[in-house]
Amino acid sequence: MNRPKRNEHSREKILQTGMELFKRKGYHGTGLKEILDTCQVPKGSFYNYFESKEQFAVEILEYSHQLEDEKWDKRTNAIEGNMLERFRLAINLFIADYENDPDATGCLLTNLMGEVGNASDSFREIISLSCTRVIDCIEESFKEGQLQGSFRNDLPARAIAQLFWDSWQGALLRTKVEASTAPLREVTDTIFTLYAPLENPETNTKDGDNNDV
Repeated sequence: MNRPKRNEHSREKILQTGMELFKRKGYHGTGLKEILDTCQVPKGSFYNYFESKEQFAVEILEYSHQLEDEKWDKRTNAIEGNMLERFRLAINLFIADYENDPDATGCLLTNLMGEVGNASDSFREIISLSCTRVIDCIEESFKEGQLQGSFRNDLPARAIAQLFWDSWQGALLRTKVEASTAPLREVTDTIFTLYAPLENPETNTKDGDNNDV
């Protein structure tokens, strides 16, 4: 007997629903029955697309990454100014997302890192890959900013990208505990103060400035 033909629209609907449920309740807090009832699909249809709940979560992470990547590109491309200004404004929009939907606490990737990061090789690999791809994206933005002179250039772009990512993840966890986005705004203020171009203490000008007349 041939396996039923997959409907990609229905598959995406299940992924979208699962992503929202995992954001709110976590992987272990979301049962398969709740996913099926919310999507209004039978169990057979679910297993036509996904071999297991774990494989479903792995694909949700990939799906979520694609959506967040598209949102980031759209937002940063719509903002004018140098890269530091664009990056900070885009971050503020993401903070506003959390404020507008407090039930969707934190970032799906961050939540799953803490919940199932070492639960299996599959989880470990997809989470590690997702983190690397996010840091790669941040690094490219910081490299562009360094070339513009809008970011400090005495440290490698990779190093400050990793520092930003690690700081952001910690702030997201505090946001969940404190039920407030204050940690996100605090870390954003601190990070972008640290990342601004350094001033030359001898001339009291920013690196790259020229005061010659």
